[in-house]
Amino acid sequence: MRYFFRISDGHPYHDEIGEELRDDRHAWRTATRLTRDIENALEPNGCWDLDVSDADGPVYSISIKSRKHR
Repeated sequence: MRYFFRISDGHPYHDEIGEELRDDRHAWRTATRLTRDIENALEPNGCWDLDVSDADGPVYSISIKSRKHR
């Protein structure tokens, strides 16, 4: 099945090609690996969204938000 990964930090990146993966579980593992790349770019008061979809629509969403208190 083909999965698409959309990443947004205010400047969205839309995956037009997708990735052929065997199932939803494998798509989840791929998404969590992508969050490791996101954490390196996360700034205080930043917000990132990662949405995973397939031909039938949304499968997973991951949101990462940081907040500076002082």
